Amino acid sequence: MKKNIFIVAILVFAFSLSVNAQSKGKKSTSKELKWYSWEEGYEKAKAENKIMIVDVYTDWCHWCTVMDKKTYAKASVIEAIEEDFIAIKLNPEVKKKNGYNYNGTNYTGSKLIKHLSDGKFGGYPTTFFVFPKKKEAHMEVGYLEASVFKQKLEKYKAMKGISNSKGKK
Repeated sequence: MKKNIFIVAILVFAFSLSVNAQSKGKKSTSKELKWYSWEEGYEKAKAENKIMIVDVYTDWCHWCTVMDKKTYAKASVIEAIEEDFIAIKLNPEVKKKNGYNYNGTNYTGSKLIKHLSDGKFGGYPTTFFVFPKKKEAHMEVGYLEASVFKQKLEKYKAMKGISNSKGKK
């Protein structure tokens, strides 16, 4: 009996070494989007003159999870975001001791979302495109599939140099 257990243990060990060696030989083709906190992302976007993509989500939101898996995980979306945008995840239900600083004012998560949306926040998920240098924010409510999201990226990228009177100051 002990001999059989010993043989099984050796086989399991050898199999795990084989699998580990094979996985090290393969290059990972999946790239993940770099998400920043509000603080890091806001400062980075200002310094690099990039547009902030603020993914407003909650842990209980089904469509937020779907957007993470089907939109933000697409290589073409990741590539487009990394070129001209700074991606920020923001869960307004999480209480932060110091809040969120935006244009010199500290907000709670929910008050920041209310400010960015001009009091018209529509639910989860919501994506804000924030131009920190121009102090503008634009809101897209709901799940956006990858092809639609890429169109939104192009739209906001084109607006980067254009002033909009409806922007948040």
